[in-house]
Amino acid sequence: MQIVSSREEFQWLLLVLMGVLLSLLPESQLWLGCLGAVLLVGIPHGSLDIYLLWFKSKKKPLHFIASICKYIFIVILGLLFWKKFPELFWAFFFFAAIYHFGGSDEHPEILASITYKSVFKTLWVLSRGTLLVFAPFTFHPQKITTYLSYTVPTSFAAKLTTIAPFLFGYASIGFLFSTIICWKKAPLYSYRWILIKHLLSLFVIIALFVVADPLLSFSLYFCCHHSLSHSFRVLNRFQTRFRTMGAFLTILGTTLCSIPLLFWVERQFAQRTTPDGMVTASFVAIAALTFPHLIVVNDLHKNLSRRVHLWKSNLPPI
Repeated sequence: MQIVSSREEFQWLLLVLMGVLLSLLPESQLWLGCLGAVLLVGIPHGSLDIYLLWFKSKKKPLHFIASICKYIFIVILGLLFWKKFPELFWAFFFFAAIYHFGGSDEHPEILASITYKSVFKTLWVLSRGTLLVFAPFTFHPQKITTYLSYTVPTSFAAKLTTIAPFLFGYASIGFLFSTIICWKKAPLYSYRWILIKHLLSLFVIIALFVVADPLLSFSLYFCCHHSLSHSFRVLNRFQTRFRTMGAFLTILGTTLCSIPLLFWVERQFAQRTTPDGMVTASFVAIAALTFPHLIVVNDLHKNLSRRVHLWKSNLPPI
């Protein structure tokens, strides 16, 4: 089994290249470069949900239209929930992001193979996701408080930044513990190397959050690591059914549709037309889009990981 694929090599190379280019921007323009990267690379990975919904509906137009309407309804419902209950909205989003980032960066078949039992898989996913979500809170509390203060009371943002280091510490212990157990119980030596790869890659991403601006760090992780991993997985799953021009137009169209959503959210703030306000509006829009995206991706991962259970129990011990 190949431990590091050529696609992963490309992702890390792109991360370094994009990081260098964004770091060359003046500090006052960094937010613009990061949002541009998210719009060009990050948001489009969610556009592939259209293909997942199309094939899930078995290419039946009425079922497909119903799925699209349900997808849009969840986005609108999320935005209305944000307007009415912003604190609960962010609480739900952070939990969804922990689950999504924790388990969606690796192929579900491989993830199901390298984790010893479902309880350790759950611990591995949740602890990894918690580290990724709360690293910015832990190392850049003042900046994160500034962003959140546009949508929630400052006291709520302060509470999050206060508990973040504790969550980060507990998650670190949970991730190391689950990795060690899964490493010891791995049925194949190659699975042990994959676990070590994930440990090292997470260390590099966390180190990036420590030393760099939180917006820059998140943009690099979200675009180059998370979004591309998902995109490659979907493209590989349906590679014989994609048409390049059709896929490009679909991604372009859905990405352009997300821009008015961003500006609508930004207009709801009392302090408008500020860089921090635009950054916060982008995260609100991403959060609203994450909820239906998580449902679609979860269905895909269930289908992909189901096959591994047919043979995993029959593997001989190492």
